[in-house]
Amino acid sequence: MKKETYIKMTQPFRENPDLAKGIHIANKLCTGVMYLAYPVLLVYLFFYGKYSSYFSFWRALFVPAISFVLLSVFRSVVNRPRPYEKFEVPPVIKKDTKGNSFPSRHVFSATMIAMTFVFMSPWSWLGCIFLGISILLAVVRVVSGVHYISDVVAGMVVAIGAAILGYLVLY
Repeated sequence: MKKETYIKMTQPFRENPDLAKGIHIANKLCTGVMYLAYPVLLVYLFFYGKYSSYFSFWRALFVPAISFVLLSVFRSVVNRPRPYEKFEVPPVIKKDTKGNSFPSRHVFSATMIAMTFVFMSPWSWLGCIFLGISILLAVVRVVSGVHYISDVVAGMVVAIGAAILGYLVLY
């Protein structure tokens, strides 16, 4: 991404307080919905999960957890600067983190939660809705200037791959 592209993409949100507030709210809502839904699913799986409730619960807990740790380690090794660092333009969402942009952990987590609903819950349709929320979160993270497009795409692809590996292949 070039600096001009980044500025053109984020400028309307930085110049208009109402749009900036909308982006901030969308970021909080998307993140909040996903992070509330996941513990609800874990509680359900612990008490009512398919097969052995403990087996479903532990898979739904450890597949995302192990994936999250591996992604975090990779991300710290890569330590890619964030767009607002590289282009020296303030982000729409207040953030001052240095590096660790690739891949997006917010988008990874939201997508992993969505995929956990798809594979591990009786409400797989809810997982599809959560996947839509993950896509919205990815857009928000890019237009707010805290991630590159490649960061959010990589976060989503890694989460989908980890879910397929953890829930289907290593079953």
